[in-house]
Amino acid sequence: MAASEVEMFTGTTLIYILGIFCVGIVILLGIRKASGFRSRSSEPSPLERLEPLLPDAHLEKNEEQASPSSEQIEGMVRKRLAEYPDLAEQVVDFGTAEDGSLEIWIANKRYASVDDIPDARVREAISEAVKEFNL
Repeated sequence: MAASEVEMFTGTTLIYILGIFCVGIVILLGIRKASGFRSRSSEPSPLERLEPLLPDAHLEKNEEQASPSSEQIEGMVRKRLAEYPDLAEQVVDFGTAEDGSLEIWIANKRYASVDDIPDARVREAISEAVKEFNL
């Protein structure tokens, strides 16, 4: 009978230890959540992490995604176009095509090359932004 009491004591002890362990995990998870810990699913995207380093690179909702440098040049183009009253609200968006090449979207129309853009002022704004970026 002494052996069964030892086994019972060992089983009960194991249950208590597991219970204490589970309570500890719940407490730790509560502390992590209260401290503002971000889970992997809510981590910022690579572009969001680079945003402080590239002040002109911003990815808006429903915008084509391009490289951070393209997003920065896009921001520079927008600033240049703002100098023209009739182009100040012009939607300019750089994106990446399926083949990896650059796409330029202006007023929801896609251009594969700067040379294809009909407005010379927009072409010039893009060219100047690229030159400035490469300095």
